[in-house]
Amino acid sequence: MLPFLRRARAAGVRRTVLLSSSAIPEGGPAVGAVHRALPGLFDQWAVLRPSWFMQNFTGPHVHAHSIREEGVVRTATGSGRVAFVDAEDIAAVAVHALTDEQAPNTDLVLTGPQALGYDDIAAIITEVTGRPVVHRNLSYEQLRDRFAARMPTEFAAILAGLDRAIAAGAEDRVTDTVHRLTGRPPRTFRAFLERETPRGG
Repeated sequence: MLPFLRRARAAGVRRTVLLSSSAIPEGGPAVGAVHRALPGLFDQWAVLRPSWFMQNFTGPHVHAHSIREEGVVRTATGSGRVAFVDAEDIAAVAVHALTDEQAPNTDLVLTGPQALGYDDIAAIITEVTGRPVVHRNLSYEQLRDRFAARMPTEFAAILAGLDRAIAAGAEDRVTDTVHRLTGRPPRTFRAFLERETPRGG
């Protein structure tokens, strides 16, 4: 990404918005290095650091598959909570960061309006869809090994480690960023499900 961004700057681009993650700080792995470089490359910039996506529970994602096939969500998060955010709210913030007269020139942690545990998530899915769904809590090792059956071991360990961080409280926070930048509150998980899932679907 950095060579591309340097070429963009040389070609006259003056503003950029990076999609990162609430789990990756400035200078952290992967896009964390790009985050650190942006202020030196561009006059106007922003780094979007969203919490976990509500869309993880719909479409082709792992949680969605196990919900449809088994009525189960498996995590190693324990009683840890996450303020899941709708990808449409992330996109709305990105539009403002790209088009407002002045870019934020900072990183923005984006969350939904409530921090929820996966037991809460399973209960809301059950209520909205009418299909029983439960949360099964696994150990870090059990989740890592489940992932390792479908992906490289190193990546499986990283993903399971993210659940372990949630269990320790890493994502238990709610910010006002979506409301502050867009002028409207972020969508709740229940409202997201009601939009995405027909009753009984």
